[in-house]
Amino acid sequence: MAQANTHGSAIQTDRDLLLWRQDFYFPAFEYMFEHMGELRDKRILELGAGTGGTTVMLAAHGANVTGIDLLPFRLVEAEERARKHFVKDSVQFAQMDATQLAFEDNTFDFIISKSVLIFMDHERAARECYRVLKPGGKAILIETMRNHPAAWLYRKLFLKYSANVHYFSIADVMRIGKHFDAFQHREFHLLAVGALFWKHAVPVPPIYQLKLKCLQAIDTGLLKLCPPLNRFCWITAVICDKT
Repeated sequence: MAQANTHGSAIQTDRDLLLWRQDFYFPAFEYMFEHMGELRDKRILELGAGTGGTTVMLAAHGANVTGIDLLPFRLVEAEERARKHFVKDSVQFAQMDATQLAFEDNTFDFIISKSVLIFMDHERAARECYRVLKPGGKAILIETMRNHPAAWLYRKLFLKYSANVHYFSIADVMRIGKHFDAFQHREFHLLAVGALFWKHAVPVPPIYQLKLKCLQAIDTGLLKLCPPLNRFCWITAVICDKT
């Protein structure tokens, strides 16, 4: 995989690696990269690496990345993806619980999660993240939220397991933040989730992309005008610092 010269263009090149709901996670990844700076030779831990898309994307920027997951068959797929994208020497994968990290204190420059902490005790994971971060490091936690009306209804109707999933609220974001020396957060996708209707009901990609961009622009304006609406967004990205 060819590396790009800037973070933004590199994300564009590797967009297929974002995998699930890439259009909706892409803005959160842009926000993430704004806070990471140069990645070459940085040590990064990805919680819940799954099939390795994000791990490979970060390794393509020159980072040394460790991806952990509880499901061994996913890690097999992740290793294959790393080989396919020619970054296998820069990544390693391990079966591990994110609330019981088998790493020494002050090991990683960055920790990344994407829809992972919702399946575990948020604060226990946060304490472990703080422990293994180096001073000056950041944990960047991109997680799905609880109170988006359409997402809430969909989970109630179609996701039987969702009652056992600890989706984030703004209060949860604040509780996570207290385990670090500083933190900030941004929420994404209020009305923009409605673009999924066009994606499935009128499967014409240009129409879907136009609707998505328009609704994202409206969301940006609404959240600036009325910040408390962030509690009804779909995705939160929390940037947590260890000084």
